[in-house]
Amino acid sequence: MLNVLQQQLQHQDKAAQVDRLAAEHGLLRWHKGYALAELLAEMHHLDQMMLAELRTFWQLYPSTDCPIITQAYEHISKFASQINIGSVSQFTDLQRAAAASRVKVLEKAMTELQEVGQQRAQLLQHSSHDLRGSFGAIQGAASLLEFMMDDSQQEREEVLDILLRNLTMCRSLVTQLMDLARLEAGQEALHIQPLDAGQLLTSLVAGYQPLAAERGLLLKADGPASLPVECDPVQLQRIIQNLVLNALKHTPTGWVSVCWRQENDNSWVVSVQDSGPGLPTAIQAGSFPPSVGPSPETTASALSSRSVFAHQGEGLGLSIVKGLCGLLRASLEIDSRPGEGTLFRIRLSVQANP
Repeated sequence: MLNVLQQQLQHQDKAAQVDRLAAEHGLLRWHKGYALAELLAEMHHLDQMMLAELRTFWQLYPSTDCPIITQAYEHISKFASQINIGSVSQFTDLQRAAAASRVKVLEKAMTELQEVGQQRAQLLQHSSHDLRGSFGAIQGAASLLEFMMDDSQQEREEVLDILLRNLTMCRSLVTQLMDLARLEAGQEALHIQPLDAGQLLTSLVAGYQPLAAERGLLLKADGPASLPVECDPVQLQRIIQNLVLNALKHTPTGWVSVCWRQENDNSWVVSVQDSGPGLPTAIQAGSFPPSVGPSPETTASALSSRSVFAHQGEGLGLSIVKGLCGLLRASLEIDSRPGEGTLFRIRLSVQANP
């Protein structure tokens, strides 16, 4: 820009070139992280230096004609105005573009927060629906017991079984709600340590074999016997437990499989797959529909012939799994097809990030 000023003083008009160079200067200062005040201070400093240079010239050559000095002042003033406007304009344009981009990011974040809030409200509403259904079944069964003194032992045992199953369901739902609340409040702590994931998963699958056999399902485990990693064993176990229990509960016939393997030097994968009916699209996307269960108005006569466990807690358990994966910095992929089953694939780091 100073070379252009020299050309202007020699009566060579280069105004367009000054504008371009000034814009490049503003862009350069933007990339270097200048604030607008710093840019203005720099431009003011340049103005003062040029005026000081002209004063020094006049002091050294006092015989110079006044019109020439005056003309030089005019050139410098015009030049300073051009470079200030060009540089600051480019800088402010970039500022406005960055601000507009931040607004879009904030708007997107606000939209996502609103969606999360709506999903959370729906989740709590549906969990409350499940609890009301279970309590309705408990109330109906308790009312029946009051009038069953003369009934057979088998009939009384059936009603007691309804009570126990629904009490278990209520306890499970309340526990899941508490787990989800702790995750959302950031109260879950991580305890990363060296861990043999192969041994942990093998033992975990073995522990659920009786439940799988009771439901007539084949529960398979496939992976190396030893897989050394760094992870929180408690949180990892909670993730797999949620997925396996949901798979066993919602798969009417067929199989459930738990697989694990080291993917590369940096990551390993554990997956839970079933041959069940598949997840509803809304649950996969994170919006959880109402569970199917008895309403509080369920009649006592219908209790013995209707399952109160149908599809309860599916969305709640998946929310906990997603929260725990986030806590472990693990990615969760879901591949579910209606009538063909569901695959949950979790990718974790072999060595925990510091």
